[in-house]
Amino acid sequence: MNSGHVYFVGAGPGDHGLLTDKGVRCLRRADVVLYDRLVNPKLLLHAPPEAEYIYVGKFPKHHTLRQELIQEELVRHALLHRTVVRLKGGDPGIFGRVGEETAALDEQNIPFDIVPGVTSGIAAPLYAGVPVTHRDYGASFAVAAGHRKKDSADELDWKALAGIETLAFYMGINNLEQITEQLLRHGRSPNEPALIIEWGTTSKQRSVRASLGTLAKRAKEMAVINPAITLVGNVNHLHNDTSWWEKKPRFGTSVVIAYDEDVSTHLEDVLEHEGAEVLVYPKTSTHPLPSPDVDWSHIPSVQFDDATAVNHWFHWLKEQSLDIRSVYSRLIATTDRARVQLEQYGLSSTMAGSGSSAVRLTSAPLTKHTASTRHTYHPVSHLCLHNQFKDEERTVVYFPTERSVAFFIDGLEKGNLTDWIANVDAVCFDEETRRKASVWFHIKEEDDASDSLRRAWQSSENRRSTI
Repeated sequence: MNSGHVYFVGAGPGDHGLLTDKGVRCLRRADVVLYDRLVNPKLLLHAPPEAEYIYVGKFPKHHTLRQELIQEELVRHALLHRTVVRLKGGDPGIFGRVGEETAALDEQNIPFDIVPGVTSGIAAPLYAGVPVTHRDYGASFAVAAGHRKKDSADELDWKALAGIETLAFYMGINNLEQITEQLLRHGRSPNEPALIIEWGTTSKQRSVRASLGTLAKRAKEMAVINPAITLVGNVNHLHNDTSWWEKKPRFGTSVVIAYDEDVSTHLEDVLEHEGAEVLVYPKTSTHPLPSPDVDWSHIPSVQFDDATAVNHWFHWLKEQSLDIRSVYSRLIATTDRARVQLEQYGLSSTMAGSGSSAVRLTSAPLTKHTASTRHTYHPVSHLCLHNQFKDEERTVVYFPTERSVAFFIDGLEKGNLTDWIANVDAVCFDEETRRKASVWFHIKEEDDASDSLRRAWQSSENRRSTI
């Protein structure tokens, strides 16, 4: 049976930089992405803006989409010849139910790949400064589910677990009393150090340390919540009050940088290195448009390198009041996505590798017939802005250039987020940008974070002028 392809991709524990390069490449080719609750939404920005995004997150005692329905969705989209990415928090093979989902695909002879991810049981302790193995403190390590299936018996082999030097329990906050009781009953010392890492690898990370005997009580006192990793073992002697991650000067801060294609990425790199959670908004794609004076009756071929270029071309034709029947060009698709999108408009195309053509429409203007560009915004970009600052009354946004103000306002309008304007405190790097931003936003005096931004901005400005 012919079908599409499914990729199971481990998204890592929270820090978007922990996604593997192979995972990024899978997302870039996705037609459909099914993603979990704990997946950092910034990872979805790697997927094409025209992809379909399906949230299948699960909360304790409340499943947004039951497991059986998730499997049905995977099969349904694959049988429609789509490339599907199932994006799972952490690693798919560690409490990710990937075995059940691949079994459903096997029944339909649907091909799939599994891309491992960084699991929280290793990453969260490391971000808290604790390796799960150490020559002096522990040479064996195991992971265990901290919660059980509803109405099921406790099937963990506590005797075997108690003999392993370092233990990581996933999602066990609600069962800490049972976990500690079983470990103590099977020989662990009540004085053994234990550590809970809440929201590990993110800007909300918090570590709570206690002895094994007092761990459950301490967690209640500190109001610890999931997602959290509970680490038991002598390796926790290595834990300090402040880890390398939490020592970073911008740890715990969230920063929005208004997009400008020339400088925003460099600013993002600088602030992330300092520990800030950074969102460049909006996420844009730039596509060329044909010159208005193109005589389509004399253009032998038009090449499309992606589906978005097809959509932009049709929008442009409509804006120019051009009838598709006046186009006699041979249509060439260099990707399956472009071919399928042309078929959606009722047009057939020739498949070919990337090469020369009279007009080539892709992510950059490449021929003399492309005279202008169109900017589009990734739909997930708006979700990221909402998620990053949904609990904040006011939001500080850094505007490096005049162009960044225009992009930011246009993004808010396209995402129906203009209500945010009243809550934005704008920090600008020059007087021209300040004047333009003051029309829309409250202007805030520069703060400590802006020093790093200004240096990064000046560095990128100097590099751009040199180029």
